[in-house]
Amino acid sequence: MPDSSPSALILARVEAFRRCDFGFIFDSCHPESNFRRQFPDRDEYVRYGWATLGREFRILACAIIREETAAGSARVIFTLEFELHGARQSYAELAWLEEAGGGWRYRCGQKLASEDFPVAADRLDFRHFDEVPEKVIY
Repeated sequence: MPDSSPSALILARVEAFRRCDFGFIFDSCHPESNFRRQFPDRDEYVRYGWATLGREFRILACAIIREETAAGSARVIFTLEFELHGARQSYAELAWLEEAGGGWRYRCGQKLASEDFPVAADRLDFRHFDEVPEKVIY
């Protein structure tokens, strides 16, 4: 598990999705994350990942836009462009990470659809996510 920086973890997770390494995705989540509440069993998530994404999910591009770290926690804004079942989509995500188990782990995230970007993707900042009227944190 890459522990060098929060952005390195995000990029490693993107590569894991590219390889359909759903075990890594599970392992890189914080033990107290919403994700782990939804999927408490690793093997169950791996089966779910293959059933819902499998080879039908293809990441085309990922870019880290901003990273901010504090003692034991971090926030990373990144953009992701992908194809799912042949349809191209993109979004930006504000990911919250925390240190656990000797490294950074994904705690939760907030997505912003590309059509809702208030500025160009490379100019997105934390305040743009704060200003979203109806936030969905997953």
